Amino acid sequence: MSFQVPTVGVEEEYQLVDPRSGALIPNCKEVMRTIRRNGGSEEAHSEIQHELHLNQIEMASDVCSSLEEVRDALTQTRRMLIDAARSNETELASAGTNPLPIPTDDALTPKDRYQAMTDRYQQIARDLFIFGCHVHVAMEDRELGIQVMNRCRRWLPILQAITANSPYWDGVDTGYASYRRELWAQWPMAGPPAHFDSLADYQSCVDDLVACGAIKDESFLYWDIRLPTRVPTIEFRAADVMTRVEETVGYVGMIRAIVMLAISEEEQGKPIVPIRPSVLSYAIWHAARYGMNEQLVDPESREMVPASELLDRLMTAIDPALKATGEARPVEAFANQLIKSGTGADRQRRGGELSSVVANVVAETVPSAILA
Repeated sequence: MSFQVPTVGVEEEYQLVDPRSGALIPNCKEVMRTIRRNGGSEEAHSEIQHELHLNQIEMASDVCSSLEEVRDALTQTRRMLIDAARSNETELASAGTNPLPIPTDDALTPKDRYQAMTDRYQQIARDLFIFGCHVHVAMEDRELGIQVMNRCRRWLPILQAITANSPYWDGVDTGYASYRRELWAQWPMAGPPAHFDSLADYQSCVDDLVACGAIKDESFLYWDIRLPTRVPTIEFRAADVMTRVEETVGYVGMIRAIVMLAISEEEQGKPIVPIRPSVLSYAIWHAARYGMNEQLVDPESREMVPASELLDRLMTAIDPALKATGEARPVEAFANQLIKSGTGADRQRRGGELSSVVANVVAETVPSAILA
């Protein structure tokens, strides 16, 4: 196999929390104002953005050519955000949901797009206090991108399991490893993408969705894997935002290798194993429910296997691509940490009282936190 190493980018959505109670607080405007007053985010190699609610804030990295550049962008951006937040009596927390009772006040970001979303989707928009991690991998050829998307669908269950970091919601343990996924799955354009025969087939689907009023345009597709309209990439959207920088770095390297493998398989003409949509949807739900603590569904073989075995299958498949990047170590460290001490959801459940859980997340969001 021969591989080209593509560029990558990453987006992380963070919680803004009260340093005393740990509850979400709507201080995004104040934090962003402080960042602008201090010269902006350019030196951190990222862009800082609003999200749907004012108790959320998002970073989008510059285009990165290596995992070291990803680490640098995440580290500098988190430090900048933490400093700006603390100057406004706020802490930054990186996890898929906040464990404490959800806010009852209207903290909607005053933008037309967000207001339109809330007007249409009502309660599921008002409840959207969730935080994800999105990874972009360069994809100039959209026809190739469709086939890569088809080939990457098989990995969605294990990707959901390893990034699970949202066991609590509205003050209770939900029983899920990733309850964020369940909240997000209520949205009509969320979930795994279908298999498309070609770019024309994909475009026909988009046209049908626009025609029937399901979406305004292609940018309103929120699938777990999608081809964005504003940048030439393939985007992976299934993950909860992870707490530690090194987890995100390892995950980005994993996604890059998965895309490299898919491109190589497509170039070789390797057949795609058909996956029934219902099997894939169940496999992803099962992964969100149990994380790495139970058997998972391999959507290709339709068999239940230990979670560690499904992760091992992924690592074996992408090993040639990882070696081609010269950056296998952060990915291997991430995988080893998952086997050794579990996911972010597992760490949260070991954290005691919910206020202590938030305090632990805040502490581990600081870039100096290490894998253990």
